[in-house]
Amino acid sequence: MASVKYEDLFPDILPLAQGCPDPLIINAIRSTVIELCEKTGVHQVDLDPVATLSGSYEYDLEAPSGYNVHKIVWMSHDGTDLEGSTPTLVEQKYPKWRENTGTPEVYVKVSLNIFHLVPVPSASKTNAVRLRVQLKPSRSSTSCDAEVVDEFRDTIVNGALFRILRIPSRDWSDPQSSILHSQLYQEGLLNAERRARGADSAIPRRTNYGGIYTRRNTGAYAKRRLFRTGTS
Repeated sequence: MASVKYEDLFPDILPLAQGCPDPLIINAIRSTVIELCEKTGVHQVDLDPVATLSGSYEYDLEAPSGYNVHKIVWMSHDGTDLEGSTPTLVEQKYPKWRENTGTPEVYVKVSLNIFHLVPVPSASKTNAVRLRVQLKPSRSSTSCDAEVVDEFRDTIVNGALFRILRIPSRDWSDPQSSILHSQLYQEGLLNAERRARGADSAIPRRTNYGGIYTRRNTGAYAKRRLFRTGTS
């Protein structure tokens, strides 16, 4: 996936936050992008198919470098859609499920990058599991998907300025402007969430609201700018 470094957004932010240290700006941008991806589902991809192994129920969610899987949007096993569940519900519905094998019916996301199949697969099969996931940048990331930044640049800038300007007792502190940027940022989040849902509305296979759909190396966004502020 093509990416944009967080520091590439500095020209939109520095004129309104003069004197703010670069690491603080990067942290504000990163936190904003993570929240944008978490709350709106704008960054979704198909992960590479996963092979099942007979008797094994734990599998990796192999997110692209610099990203974590925030949510599984849908998953199928051998062409059949699986239902998302939770550890508690699985223990109730499938007692001692780790001891039995069969055809998987549900999946459980147990951590950022691990999921379980229930019942435990009874057969090994290449490319058995196919899935789409909602991604978010990791806390150590230095960049984000270029299409997300291009599509929602102004929302990201407003969110970063909101975080920076609300810091008290600094040369760049501006509580009143921070409130304005917060309002623009919240409007941008709502708009992004609506557009994400609309982009996936024609796809029947959904367990959660959808998003702007791309494969790992393909896809394109309409390049429109929202709630522009500052300079670029």
